[in-house]
Amino acid sequence: MVLLPWAREGLWRLRLLPAPAQGIPRGRGEGPAPVRAPSEGRGDVNERFRPGPRIGTAVTAPTTVSAVRGEGFLLNELYVTLQGESSLVGLPTVFVRLYACNLRCVWCDSMHAVEGGEFERVSVDEVVERIQSLAGPSVGSHGGIRNVCWTGGEPLLQGESIVRAIRRLPTTFVHSIETDGEVDLRTFDTLVRVERAEGRVRYVMDVKCPGSRMTARRAYANLALLREVDEVKFVLLDRADYEFAKEVLVRNETRAGTVLFSPVNPAHRVAQGLDPRELADWILKDRLAVRLQPQMHKLLWPGKARGI
Repeated sequence: MVLLPWAREGLWRLRLLPAPAQGIPRGRGEGPAPVRAPSEGRGDVNERFRPGPRIGTAVTAPTTVSAVRGEGFLLNELYVTLQGESSLVGLPTVFVRLYACNLRCVWCDSMHAVEGGEFERVSVDEVVERIQSLAGPSVGSHGGIRNVCWTGGEPLLQGESIVRAIRRLPTTFVHSIETDGEVDLRTFDTLVRVERAEGRVRYVMDVKCPGSRMTARRAYANLALLREVDEVKFVLLDRADYEFAKEVLVRNETRAGTVLFSPVNPAHRVAQGLDPRELADWILKDRLAVRLQPQMHKLLWPGKARGI
């Protein structure tokens, strides 16, 4: 169990989600039967993963952490780089990586923000000051960075602090919230209703595929809250994940303007990723209206895990 700041009533107890057989809800209702994707391209699953603890109902939580509700952050990293994913790929961006996560994806490339206690407690004002310092002054139409990416870990576990930071920053900033999809968006969405209407807060939301060894649950209801400015991301390990993602899109409506299919890179417990060229062939063959999204920052800075 992880204790993290969020609900107005105080600290919200959040259970780590197990990973049983993956089923796809139909709209908002649960579909009882798991979807079995073709096994083509999967190979022996044991050859694709590095040895490690069993991922499932016995996931072990990190050391319990807590922070003053809405008054500060558990900050892992804060830096400037080029956005490597989403429709904003290539744009200089201030990244705010927050510590702790409610999931344990086997291909996670940011485990330093998930467990191990690598964070500093900082105030909202300090984070705001550091963001503005890194962004630089706004000079003309092309001077200064105006994109901020809140990531993790799972940033919405510290959602109230994010809201306060957004409101203390200039309204010229556009904030991307990279969420795993398994935190109910309704509370945060209500708090940023004005900023959402102005197009200053956007979601890049994952729907977890079976290859992550996590189970998508809340993501299906969250899909209905997304707007044209938002993006849905499927991180794909193999053909089975690809078929799963297609089925999710067929069975669940969303107004999100962009759908990202991102091939897994080797990381954490995954020794073999998905060849982007193979994924490209599948997308073209099926005539899907999705965006192939390799991680550009991994191509620019191979072998580097932080500050990218």
